[in-house]
Amino acid sequence: MLGGITAASDWWLRWSKKSRARNRNGTRHEGIMNKVRMAIVGCGTISQLNVPGYLLHPKCEIVVLCDPNRERAEYRAKKWGIRPKIYTNYADVLNDDQVDAVELLTPTHLHTQQIIDGLNAGKHVSCQKPMSSTVAETLLIAEAVRQAKTKFRITENFIFYPPIVKAKELLDSGVIGEPNMVRIKTVRAKLADQTFEIGDDAMEWRMDPSLHAGGMMYDDGWHKYATAIWWLGEIEKIQAIITKTDDHVMELPSVAMWKFKNRDCLGVFDYSSAPEMEIRGKYYSGEEFFEIQGTKGSIWVTRCTSEMLDMPPVILNLGLETTSYQVPMNWIEGFSRSAAHFVDSLLNDEQPIMDIDFSSHTLRVALAIYEASRTERPVEPDKLV
Repeated sequence: MLGGITAASDWWLRWSKKSRARNRNGTRHEGIMNKVRMAIVGCGTISQLNVPGYLLHPKCEIVVLCDPNRERAEYRAKKWGIRPKIYTNYADVLNDDQVDAVELLTPTHLHTQQIIDGLNAGKHVSCQKPMSSTVAETLLIAEAVRQAKTKFRITENFIFYPPIVKAKELLDSGVIGEPNMVRIKTVRAKLADQTFEIGDDAMEWRMDPSLHAGGMMYDDGWHKYATAIWWLGEIEKIQAIITKTDDHVMELPSVAMWKFKNRDCLGVFDYSSAPEMEIRGKYYSGEEFFEIQGTKGSIWVTRCTSEMLDMPPVILNLGLETTSYQVPMNWIEGFSRSAAHFVDSLLNDEQPIMDIDFSSHTLRVALAIYEASRTERPVEPDKLV
């Protein structure tokens, strides 16, 4: 749980204060760092988006790349213009005294043990979403986090994406009044000119239901649930319909609906398909559209992963008055700012956003959506076991 927090504007302040209090008590971290020596564990497709932000940070050095495929790690090192140590075994990373922190960009079913081992080895740990596959695994991770003297977070790019950040700023300002509905639309379409390099094995493990807790409503859906929680706080109960597909991944069409805690506000996330519709973009063949409706007006975020709509990235609609906001809107911006935030948090001895409590609640929400679809009844994430 997030300790009953219902306002996103209070969340960061509260957790930042809690982190500093733990640090003063000497139970979290031994001294402020001057430089972060980073190991990237997993050099697959998503590393192309997660790693550039670390490369750009003046006080971060990538000292290790780790991947079971050594040639892939060497290829990435060449592409990024760096000369790190190359390991094929995660244990070697953890035994390397020159590594301060690890970024885990590995398949989800490996996360639990890798997070725990990293924390037990005295490394700061940032791990690609989703955090794990079961509630039981989150409890194991939470215990390791409590025992650790280093910091932990889940890597999440959406809550650092400038248009989503601008929407939160507008929401917290009160300009649209009291929010009563959040709508998140994701459509899988066809990119007119895809330039992003996707590895042949990027989807392989995701298609094995024994290795993955769900399809896109779990994996990609995590981003949407995290965004909604960051904007408006915890989710109380959920209903959903998930379409089962032969590949166990796409789940098209699907929809989830929820109620936020302590608010007269609902959320809807719909996931649809348009395989014959071409859209602009260079990363993945999908796009998002976000709307927050309030008593005085609404906020739109018109693009994220791609460039489907030829519109400003953020629009404030107050009925008789409409204001557009031009902010950086290349999707990689969210990844780069997420990386910078992790490094800065370590340098400043502060707890990064998406800590164990935020991450655990997001995981429960993702799993509750599947349970709600299976049972055809509302499910409360907090009651999942």
